[in-house]
Amino acid sequence: MSDLKLVLHVSEADRWHAALGNLVNLTALDDVPDVRVVANGSAVYVLQGEHDQLSHMAKAAAKGVVFQVCQNSLKAHDIPEKALPEWAATVPNGVLALAEAQQGGFAYIKP
Repeated sequence: MSDLKLVLHVSEADRWHAALGNLVNLTALDDVPDVRVVANGSAVYVLQGEHDQLSHMAKAAAKGVVFQVCQNSLKAHDIPEKALPEWAATVPNGVLALAEAQQGGFAYIKP
């Protein structure tokens, strides 16, 4: 695995398409970087139900991409944590998760 670490920040539901394109390209590399996705804001709406975007996210998760979902955003949008797929972890605060990732050497990417 590459020494490169990336955190993708998805805060709007309509930005998942771009983020998923990035994830497909990153996970196809010979030397896959450490990739984390932090979702907050309206992006959390997309992390429930059954649809194509979720299946693409599940494939990325199976390749080692870590998905972190902001509990504050879930609460603000009345989405129960149990509605999330099993590969999605919650974090208390998405902004803090982004700051912690950057402090840990992750490059910030906003698709």
